[in-house]
Amino acid sequence: MLARHYLLTNISCRFLFLCRLAALFTLVFSALVSANQEKSSKPQKIFYPGHERKEYYIDLLQLALSYPCQQQYQLLPSKLEMPKKRAFDLMNEHNGIDVMYGSATNERIAEYRAVPFPIMRGLMGLRVALVSKDGKHKLKNIHSLSTLAKLRVGQFSTWSDTEILQANGFNVEAGSDLGGLYQMLARGRIDYFPRSVLEVQFNQQEHSSLQLEIDPYVLMYYPTAVYFYVAKDNAELAAAIQCGLEHAQKDGKLTKLFDQYYSGVLQQLNLENRRVIKLKNPLLPANVPLERTELWHPLPSNN
Repeated sequence: MLARHYLLTNISCRFLFLCRLAALFTLVFSALVSANQEKSSKPQKIFYPGHERKEYYIDLLQLALSYPCQQQYQLLPSKLEMPKKRAFDLMNEHNGIDVMYGSATNERIAEYRAVPFPIMRGLMGLRVALVSKDGKHKLKNIHSLSTLAKLRVGQFSTWSDTEILQANGFNVEAGSDLGGLYQMLARGRIDYFPRSVLEVQFNQQEHSSLQLEIDPYVLMYYPTAVYFYVAKDNAELAAAIQCGLEHAQKDGKLTKLFDQYYSGVLQQLNLENRRVIKLKNPLLPANVPLERTELWHPLPSNN
């Protein structure tokens, strides 16, 4: 009788212990679920390099992250100013910077995680020439790549543009002093200095004392892309940016933002009435989506 009572008491204690243990697990599980829900409801902070500023790249990133693709994000300036390569490395280390932008290169794609969406619509590969005041009609009768390539073209020695021009057979005068190239142009030591359509007007104003002219006749083109980049292991953020960019492209908000920043510049350069001379870009990564014509600024038909 005593043995039976002892057995029942033992079973009852064990049952009570298991019930308390189950209750404890339930409380812990509920707390974890509640914490995760609270965490997921709070936007994750994402930092870009530098200070807060009004800029196309930042506005576009803000637009992309506004779509409900993944976790909610809050875009903030890191307030960290440094050389671009150092900023890329800090991003890869998750050390104060989460997203960068830059040219699509094989080296960057290998080292970081690229979002393969050309955010500049190829404008960095649209080139207009600066010429001297005395040589403002230097390109007037240029209608072919071979003729253009024979002229003396100035380019900065370490830029990828130099390698692209050389690969296309151009007569390149490569200089290690950027300011010196503008001086060479003004003095007639080179025939022209091609700059992107986004830079050429600023470059002309920056060197106004040299009285340089913007060539009105030719538009050089070689395919280039600018991507957003995140840390190599940050697949979630890359997917969110890609998803947001695709949504912005489809609903027209990307085009509207792009035009807000750049349509005036393109109209001033009168691209539609220029002769287009196409070059090959041997440095272009293989995954650049050239076949998606909706992602690129259309070229004039004057080939």
